Amino acid sequence: MTKPVALDREDDVGLEVEQLSSGLKALVIVAKHHGLHLTVSQLIHDNVLDGSEVSAAQIVRCAENSGMRSKAVKLDWYDLQGATKTFPLIVSLQDGTKMVLLRLDGDENNPRVVLQDPTLEEDSLLVIDRIRFEQVWTGEVVLAKRDYEISDETQPFSLGMITALVFRERRIVRDVAIAALALGFLGLAPIMFWRLLMDKVIFYQAFSTFAVLCIAMAVAIVFETLFFVLRQFLVHQLTARIDVKLSTYIFEKVLSLPIDFFERTQVGLVARDMREVFRIRSFLVGQLFGALLDSTTLIFFIPVMFFFSPLMTFIVLGFVGLIVIWLIVMLPYYRKRSSAVIAAEGAQGAFMVQSLNGIRTIKSLALDSRQKHMWDVHVARVARARLAEGLAAVSIQSVVRPLERLAVSGSLAVGVYMAISTTDTWYVGALFAFLLLSHRVAAPLMQMAQLVNQLDEARSALGIVGKLVNQPPEEGRSGHGVRTPLSGHVEFSNVVFKYKGAVSPALNDVSFEIPTGTTMGVMGKSGSGKTTITRLIQRLHSDYSGLIKIDGIDVREYDVDHLRRNVGVVLQENFLFTGTIRDNIAAAKPDATFDEVVNAARLAGAEEFIDKLPRGYETYIFEGSPNLSGGQRQRIAIARALIVDPPILILDEATSALDAESEAIVNANISRIASGRTLIIISHRLSSLVKADAILVLNRGAIDDIGRHDELLARNDIYSGLWHQQNSHAISSPTRTRSSSGGPALVS
Repeated sequence: MTKPVALDREDDVGLEVEQLSSGLKALVIVAKHHGLHLTVSQLIHDNVLDGSEVSAAQIVRCAENSGMRSKAVKLDWYDLQGATKTFPLIVSLQDGTKMVLLRLDGDENNPRVVLQDPTLEEDSLLVIDRIRFEQVWTGEVVLAKRDYEISDETQPFSLGMITALVFRERRIVRDVAIAALALGFLGLAPIMFWRLLMDKVIFYQAFSTFAVLCIAMAVAIVFETLFFVLRQFLVHQLTARIDVKLSTYIFEKVLSLPIDFFERTQVGLVARDMREVFRIRSFLVGQLFGALLDSTTLIFFIPVMFFFSPLMTFIVLGFVGLIVIWLIVMLPYYRKRSSAVIAAEGAQGAFMVQSLNGIRTIKSLALDSRQKHMWDVHVARVARARLAEGLAAVSIQSVVRPLERLAVSGSLAVGVYMAISTTDTWYVGALFAFLLLSHRVAAPLMQMAQLVNQLDEARSALGIVGKLVNQPPEEGRSGHGVRTPLSGHVEFSNVVFKYKGAVSPALNDVSFEIPTGTTMGVMGKSGSGKTTITRLIQRLHSDYSGLIKIDGIDVREYDVDHLRRNVGVVLQENFLFTGTIRDNIAAAKPDATFDEVVNAARLAGAEEFIDKLPRGYETYIFEGSPNLSGGQRQRIAIARALIVDPPILILDEATSALDAESEAIVNANISRIASGRTLIIISHRLSSLVKADAILVLNRGAIDDIGRHDELLARNDIYSGLWHQQNSHAISSPTRTRSSSGGPALVS
């Protein structure tokens, strides 16, 4: 049968793929998705294999030996649709090979299967329809998931991961549990007090017993208060610690995500997803933990209730069981409306953040009325969703409340009937005590039952936050990368890079070399790949072919943080943090002395305007830096990049948005800025590139030419055309001259 790898290919190269160990290679891909780094050679060695194609059972054994939970199962198409939470998984094909099933796309009428062939390069995805997939699929899949210990905090964000955080505070949890048990036991005191008071003291006029009961009750109240205060103190301490750990964990995970995630995801949605973690914390540490603590009273109360009357106890528990069943039945109904609220609030939050970020555009285009109308639409959607959720909760409570009342009153009625109709001795105090006990027992049971609805909200929040923070992190943050000092020699060799979703590559077979301490200019039309080069140098993207070296070392081998600390970058639009000018300049080096800050500002040409400000370097920059001009912001950004004295400095259209005076100030300092470092200047203003040792001309992702200013002016149409266009007012009869001076060997 034809292999599915031959379907939907962009080209016909390599249709015959290597069959050797496709199952092991598929396991390596799935393991990587779960944060485990395996190799085929390691699997062959550890499991004593010969390297030939492996069976599903062998894959399961290899996975389990590598710290994963795994099993092989037979599924049909409908089972597969219901197993999306287990993706990615390994599927067996009719020809004996294996592929990785990443996800199901499309809709019900036109479902598509996204596969990855483990024998090809990582970004070679295969998309086929359901009919073709079922023709080549045997129905066998291998499920594999990383196995974590309960105390393992490295596991993906999930209920288990939060449990691991709580598990680290087990001493506090233990003390809280002890306090809760003590409170449960002491909770019997007032109930037994009233029983003895009514049945012994009042009935027999026992004043001495009354005095003893009062003293005992006072002592019980004192101890109950002490244990209650202790429990609440410990719970708040536990909550604070979990808050700190969760907040730190979430923010660290978000910062570790690759740049392309933020470029394709709305900021408002990211902020909303991050806030959902507090809904989870509120449920786990507040509602669930509180309900579990209150439920410790059942250990003492239910046996006492059975002591009074097994029949009445069964009546109470029976009604509570009916309530639990009703809540479970209504759960899907409530879940649908709860999910609608979360989605509506998320869209509203994203719109609000977008509007605030674009407030200048809204004001300048007089879009206030339009934005207000759209906001009103979002508000209406949220209100409708909340109303539907509230009505769902009311419909659930309309059954729960009468059942709760019947549980207490029904058991009491049975008790009264038994007291009247039997010859057994029944005391009013015993009935009253049972009534109090039934209330105390029903309350935590009802609380646990009502948690079903909140549990669903917490599960939704878990899914939302997990989808955010369980994204594959940026590569190179293991802490084991190269951290050698950089001198600034940059080399590109046959680099090809394509952005996700793009049709054509942003860079296509690009090769050049920048010797240490030289200045390279980069120019080209919009979309030619200028900024892409700088992003690859910073290792903002790693999924390229070819080789990029800095000082002879592949950039993918460097520690990411170390690399970026040694590559200063100034963009066209730079973000300044809220705080003082000094804080902003020293952002990359918080321990910088004031002299270092001043020297960086002087080198960037910022000192002259900073000294004129009333508060100088202590001038406060507000959000969006409205109290600074564009040129001032840009020079502060340059100073911020220079504070760490990077061996490589990139100016990416750093002067394109400046006025002539500000640009002249920056350009006048270029020679000082470039001294002792490799400087890469990207600019469509060619006047900024004239003094560069070499200028790289890009056209549609490829190198069109490379040379000095006068050389390109003489031989390159793109460069000379733009030069004459920008300088036509100053050139009456342009002539081309070829410089005889040589430049550094910049072409590899």
